[in-house]
Amino acid sequence: MAWTHEQQEAIDSRGQTLLLSAAAGSGKTAVLVERIIRRLLDRTDPVDITEMLVVTFTKAAAAEMRERIAAALAGKLTEEDSAMAERQLALMPSAHISTLHSFCQAVIRRYFYKIDVDPRFTIAGTEELTLLQHQVLEDVFLSYYEDADKAQILYPLAEMFGDEHGDDILMEEIIRIYRFSRSLPWPDDWLDQAAADYAVKDNARLDDLPWCQPIKKQVRLRIRSILGRLQQILPGLAARPALEKGHQQIRNEYDMLQQIQGKSSWEDLRQAVLAVNYARLASLRKLDEEDKAFWEQCKNVRKSCKEQFTDMKDMWFVPSEREWLDGLRSMKPYITGLVQLTKDFADAYGQAKREKSWVDFNDLEHFCLHILLDPSSTPEHIVRSDAAEELRQTFKEILMDEYQDTNGVQEMIARLIACPDNRFMVGDIKQSIYRFRLADPTLFLEKYQAYSRDAHAKQRCIDLARNFRSDGHILEAINEVFSRIMTPDTAGMPYGEREKLYAGRKPCTEDNWLGGTIEVQILDTAGKAETDTENDTGRESSSDEPSDDGDTERTAFEKECQMVARRLIDIKQSGQYIQRKDSSMEPVSWRHMVVLLRSLKNKAQIMARTFQEAGIPVYADESGGYFAAIEVQVMLALLRCIDNPEQDLPMAAVLRSPLVGLEEDALADLRLTGDGTLWQNLPVYVQSLPDDEAAPLQDFMRHLEQWRTFSRRASVAELLQQLYLDTGYIHFVGGMPGGAVRQANLQALYERARQYEEAGYRGLFRYLQLIDKMQEDQLDLAPAKVLGEGEDVVRILSIHKSKGLEFPIVVVADMGKQFNETDLSRDILLHKSLGIGLRQFDTEWRISYPDFIWSGLREQLAWEGRAEEQRVLYVAMTRARDKLILTGTVKDIGKAWARWQKEDNPAESRSYLDWLMPLFAGQDQWEQTGGKALAGLDSDETHGFWHLALYHQVPPLIEVVTDISCDSPLQQLRRGELTGTDIPGWMERALSWHYPWPKAVETAAKYSVSEIKRQYQLLHQDELEAERELAAPGSAVEDDEDVFSRLPAWLDKKEEEETGARHGTLVHKIMQYLNVKSGMERKDIEEQLRSWQTQGLFTPEEVSSAYLPPILAFCHSPLSRRMAASERILREYPFSILLPAGGLLPDAEEGEEILVQGVIDCLFQEHDGWVLIDYKTDRLDDAGAFIRRYGVQLSLYRQAVERIGGHPVREAYIYSFRLGKAIRVE
Repeated sequence: MAWTHEQQEAIDSRGQTLLLSAAAGSGKTAVLVERIIRRLLDRTDPVDITEMLVVTFTKAAAAEMRERIAAALAGKLTEEDSAMAERQLALMPSAHISTLHSFCQAVIRRYFYKIDVDPRFTIAGTEELTLLQHQVLEDVFLSYYEDADKAQILYPLAEMFGDEHGDDILMEEIIRIYRFSRSLPWPDDWLDQAAADYAVKDNARLDDLPWCQPIKKQVRLRIRSILGRLQQILPGLAARPALEKGHQQIRNEYDMLQQIQGKSSWEDLRQAVLAVNYARLASLRKLDEEDKAFWEQCKNVRKSCKEQFTDMKDMWFVPSEREWLDGLRSMKPYITGLVQLTKDFADAYGQAKREKSWVDFNDLEHFCLHILLDPSSTPEHIVRSDAAEELRQTFKEILMDEYQDTNGVQEMIARLIACPDNRFMVGDIKQSIYRFRLADPTLFLEKYQAYSRDAHAKQRCIDLARNFRSDGHILEAINEVFSRIMTPDTAGMPYGEREKLYAGRKPCTEDNWLGGTIEVQILDTAGKAETDTENDTGRESSSDEPSDDGDTERTAFEKECQMVARRLIDIKQSGQYIQRKDSSMEPVSWRHMVVLLRSLKNKAQIMARTFQEAGIPVYADESGGYFAAIEVQVMLALLRCIDNPEQDLPMAAVLRSPLVGLEEDALADLRLTGDGTLWQNLPVYVQSLPDDEAAPLQDFMRHLEQWRTFSRRASVAELLQQLYLDTGYIHFVGGMPGGAVRQANLQALYERARQYEEAGYRGLFRYLQLIDKMQEDQLDLAPAKVLGEGEDVVRILSIHKSKGLEFPIVVVADMGKQFNETDLSRDILLHKSLGIGLRQFDTEWRISYPDFIWSGLREQLAWEGRAEEQRVLYVAMTRARDKLILTGTVKDIGKAWARWQKEDNPAESRSYLDWLMPLFAGQDQWEQTGGKALAGLDSDETHGFWHLALYHQVPPLIEVVTDISCDSPLQQLRRGELTGTDIPGWMERALSWHYPWPKAVETAAKYSVSEIKRQYQLLHQDELEAERELAAPGSAVEDDEDVFSRLPAWLDKKEEEETGARHGTLVHKIMQYLNVKSGMERKDIEEQLRSWQTQGLFTPEEVSSAYLPPILAFCHSPLSRRMAASERILREYPFSILLPAGGLLPDAEEGEEILVQGVIDCLFQEHDGWVLIDYKTDRLDDAGAFIRRYGVQLSLYRQAVERIGGHPVREAYIYSFRLGKAIRVE
C-alpha cells in the first residue's frame, strides 16, 4: 500500500507522545495497524504485542483491531524470515487490545487487594442498577426524614423541587448529579467545590467569578450580531437625504452599542448597556415609494435589534452587582444540602453494590484510578502508586483510538501508566459528538492546539487530512460549509487549511455514475397544517397538530419524507451506478442508501411508514420503542394479571388481545355485570353466555389460576417460557407484519428476565416494579434486531449511530429541526469546571429564576451544545461516498430566504438549515433562485457542485382522491332534509340494491403481467399445446412468475437439484447486476461474480453453479453493444398501470379498468426513444413461438413505459439465451 507522507510519518514516529488528528475517511485504522505491525517486527527495537496497550471505543472495534493485526502478521509468515511474526502470533491471545473498561477490569482483578474489592464482582445491567439506585435513594430520604437535624437539610430542597408526586424530581436530580460527578477524576472534590462556590465573600466582585466570562462572551457576541445587522442598513440610510433624521438616530444607537464592546469590567459593561436609549423613532413623511419601502425595512431591522438588546439587558443587567451576589449567598443552604444528599447517596449506593458484588462502568474506571493513585494524591499533586509504576514499566507504547471521546477519568488513567514519550492518540476533534455520555472534547482540543508540528518535538501533532472515502465534490461542499460556520467563537477552533478535507480518492469518470453534485432540497410548508414545531427554521413557532385546511393527515416531516422517498425511487430507477472501493462500478441498490436523522424519536417510524407506502424496503434502527411494541405490552399485561388479577387495565388489555379475543361490546357487558373488578365479574358473566362463547373465557380463567400457582415456585424467566408454550403467542406474532422482530422482542423479554434473576433479584412483583421504574425514567430499550448486513433495504439511522460507517448514498434529512435545548432550562445545571448552577428560589411566591452561577453555566453549556451540533453535522456529511443529499422544511421559504440573506451569524443559528442556506442566499449566482423563492415559485438550479431545489408542494407518491361527494341519508337527516318517516323506505331500497356490474365483482382489481399472460394462453390453448410438444423432453418451460419472484435467502441455501426455473432465476439475477461493457470476456464476468459474492449479493452456490457461456454470448451480441453505449439503463424496472379490462380479460365489463403490475428486465435509452429487453431461458427452438407466447406481455410492457415515462418504445426484444439471439417483437 502506498502511504501518504503524513501517514508514513505517523507509522514511523518513535520516542514521541503523538496526537494523530485523523480527519474522516483518512485511513486512521489502517495507519494504526501498520504502526503496530512495524513496531512488532522492528529488527532494531522490537516490541512484543503484550508490551503494547491498544484501547478502542467499542468491543466490536477491539475485535476488528485484533483480527486485522493477526491477519497482517499471518501474511508475514510466507516471508523468508518469519520467526518474529510467528512469535507475535503466539502472543496474540495475551495481547492487551480492548476497550478501556475491559482494561480497567483486568487491572482491578489483578490488584483487587489494594482497594478491598471482591475479585468475583459482576458488572450489573442498567435495569438492575436503576432499581437499586432508587431503592437506596428512598432509604436515604427516609433516614433524613427520621433524623431531626438531617430533616432540616431535606425540607428546603423538598419544598423547592417537590410537587404533587412527592420527591421524585429531587431524587432524579440527585441521581443525575451523582452520575455526572462520576465522569470526573475527583468526584467528591468537585461536589465540595460546587458547594463552596456559593460561599461568596463580602468583598467579592462578579469579575472575579469564573461564571462571569461566559456571560461576557455571550454579551459581546450578541452586540456584534446587532452591530452587523445595523451595518447592513446604515449605508442605505446615509445615501437617502429624505431619511436623514432616521439615519442620525439609528447611527447614534449604533455608536452607543459600539461603546459596549470596549468595556472589560462587569460594572462598566452594565453602565454602558443601561446607557443605551432606544427613543421613539422620528416620524418621516412625504417619502417616495422607494424611500418608504426602504425605511420600513430599516424599521423592522431596528425593531428586531432592539428586542434582542432589551432581552439581553433585562436578563443580566437590570440586577445590580450586589443583588447578584446576595442571590448567590441566599442559595448556599440549598446547594450545601444538595451536595450532602448526593454524597450520602453515593456512599449508601456504593455499599449496596459491594454487598451484591456488583460494579458499574463508572466503578471500573474509579476503582482502577484508585489502584493507580498513591493515597497521598490530591487533585493538585498527583502521585503514582506502585501498581501504576509496575504497569508503566510493562507497556512500551499506549495507543488510544477515538481519543476525542475520552473523559477526564479515562485520561488520568492513561497518564498514570504512560511515559512522557510513549502515547499514541488517534482521533478527530471535529467528530467529538458524545457530550451526552460526558465525553470531554477539550482534552483533545488542548493537545491539538498545544502540540508542535515539528518532526522532532517530544509532543507532536500530525494531521491526516486526505480523505479516501468521499468524492471530491462532497469534500469541497463540506469545506465550504464549515469554513463559514466553524470558528473559534462558535466551536473553539477554526476550520482552516489544517482542518479542511483533501481528496485522496480518484475522481470517477464513468458516464453513468450517480455522483457529481451535492443536492439540497427544501420544502416550503407555509400556510399548511403540516408545519412542525421542530421543523421551523424561522423565528415563529408552528404546530405539529393537524388543522382543518383539508390536509389533516400529513405533518411537515411526513411531507419531507415523501420528498425524500420520491428522490430515492428516482435514483433506484435511474439505472445509475455507484463506485466501489476498488473503483469498479455497481448498479444502485436500496442497500446503498441511508437516511440520517439527528434524532429517531417520533420520526423514524413516520419515515419508515412513508417509505413503505411508496414501495421502498426500509429498516429503521431505533434505540427505543421496545416497551411500546404491542407484543411486549400484551405479555407484560399478562404478567401483571398473574401478579394481581384485580388490576382492571392489564386485565382489559389481555381480554382484548388475541390471547382471549373478547370484543369491545363484550368487554363493556363484562364491566356492567357487577360492581367488582373485571376479574371478579368474570365468573358471573361467563355463566350468562352460550357454551361456545363461554369456552374461551373459561379456558383463560383456568389457565390464569394455573399460571399464578406456577409463578409462586418458578422464576420469571421460567414463567415466561411456560406462557409462550401454553398460549402459542410467540408463534402468533411471528405471522404478523415484522414477525421476526416481534418474536425476537419476546425472546429478549425472556432474556432480560433471566438476567434479572442472575443479578440476584427474585419475584414477579419486583420484576414488574423494575419495568415500571424504567418506563417512568424513560429508560426505554431498543427493539430486537434481526436485519442482516446484506439486506437490500434503505436504512434509517441516527447520525450518532452512523459514526464510523460510510454509505454510497447519504440523505441528511430533517435539517430544519431546531436544536434541542430543553436541558438548558432545567433547575440544576452541571459543568465539569463551572460546578453546579441552581435557579434561585423564592419560598414565599414559590417561583424560581436564574441566579448568576446558573446563568453563567447556561451560556457555557449553550455554547458547547452549539459547537457539538456543528460536529454532529460534520459527521453526517462525511458519511457519503458518492452522493450527498441534504433536505429540510421551512415554514415560509420567501421569508426564510430573506432572513438568510441578512443574517449570517452561525452563533445564533437554530438549525442545520440556518448554517447551510446563507451559503446560497448570500451569493449572487443564486439570485434567480432567491427571486423565485420570494415570489412563491419552485426552483431547481445547479451552480458548480451544488444543486438546489426549492419546492412549495411535493406531488404525492400515490394519487389520493380527496374530493368525494357522499350525501348519505344520515347527512340528509342531520340537515333536516330527511324525516323519520322516510327511513323505512330508504332502508328497503338499500337492502334490495344490486351492484350493476356483477362480473366485475368476480374479477380481481389487480393483475400481474403473468396472470394476464395466462388469460391469453387460455384463449390460445391449442396453439400453445403444440408448442409444448415441440419443447425438449423433460424441460421446464419457464413462467415469468417463477423468474421474477426471488426465493428467500434461507431457501436458496438448500441443496436442491438445479431446475429450469432455478436456472432462469439465476440468469435474471446475473443480468440484473451485470455491468455490461464492450469487449467483455469470461474473466470479466467471473470477476464481477466474485465481487457480488464478497458483497453478499450472491451465495457461493450461485456463483459456482452459474453457467456463463449464454451470458457471454449476450455480451458479444449487437444488442449488448447498444446497451453499453447507452447513457441511461434501467434494470428490474417495476411498474403499476391502469388499463382497460376489455381485450385483456374474457367477459370484462365495458369501461372497467384493472391495475396491472409487472417488472421489466431491462430498458435502455437511445436518442429516439427506449429499447426494451425481456430475458428468456425457455427451451423453445423457434423464434415465432417466443413471440406467440410472450407477445402480449411485451405489449403491456410497451404501454407501461410509454404512459409512465412519456417517451416512445422504439424497439422491443425478447433475448433468448437458448437461441443466443435477440427476437424483435413489433
